[in-house]
Amino acid sequence: MTTTDTPRVTLTVEQGIARVTLSNPARRNAITRSMWLDLTRIADELKAREDLRVVLIRGEGDVAFASGADISEFGESRRDPAQADQHTHIIQTALDGIESIRTPVVALVHGFCIGAGTAIALACDLRYLDTNARFGVPAARLGIGYSPYWIKRLVEVVGRAVTAEILMTGQFFDADKALRCGFANETLPPESLDAFVETQLQTMAGNAPLTLTAAKISLREIAAFESERDWSAPFAAVEACARSQDYLGALAAFADKQKPVFNGY
Repeated sequence: MTTTDTPRVTLTVEQGIARVTLSNPARRNAITRSMWLDLTRIADELKAREDLRVVLIRGEGDVAFASGADISEFGESRRDPAQADQHTHIIQTALDGIESIRTPVVALVHGFCIGAGTAIALACDLRYLDTNARFGVPAARLGIGYSPYWIKRLVEVVGRAVTAEILMTGQFFDADKALRCGFANETLPPESLDAFVETQLQTMAGNAPLTLTAAKISLREIAAFESERDWSAPFAAVEACARSQDYLGALAAFADKQKPVFNGY
């Protein structure tokens, strides 16, 4: 993994697995405005790819997934309500982009996962943390109001009571708390996490893409505000599975006691 002093988000894709890396090592991978824009661009690119099976998002190194937003930019990006609204829109666009990727998105979390890092991890479908990880939202320490969209997502994952604790105390919580409240799907020792997540990526990459897409679309609509839900998309995705060559091929493979091979159509 190449280290650079310039904050950026990098992307590599190999054999259907996209690997997205948050890189700002001088500030524990704090997310800058340019990195939010990178995330939006990368999400748009990934949504357009037909060969994609699964996406991994991680921080560079093993100190932090992302330690929050880069506060050094706040004097320029959040000087007044209009600028704050514009900055919030940039962030929300990036998070919406991650959530709308049609394949599973996995967060691999080493170390700090704070503020903006927590928001990015929540936009992923699955979160795997090392046992040294710390997560939290210190907005109350900075006088920042969090978007109802972000809070809703947090409630869906950890529940209302834990969300209230996270937002009202501004404290950081450990990996054990992350696992107990549902923020983490699994926690492992730092030296074991990467290999475990790689196995999960390979497992998902070998599953039926149309089935995973249908599941994601359903989960997205269930999570949407009731007034914004569109049930036609999930039902169309389920029907696409039933009509697919992948489904017919899987039936034949199981009848022959063979492992099915999925092509995404």
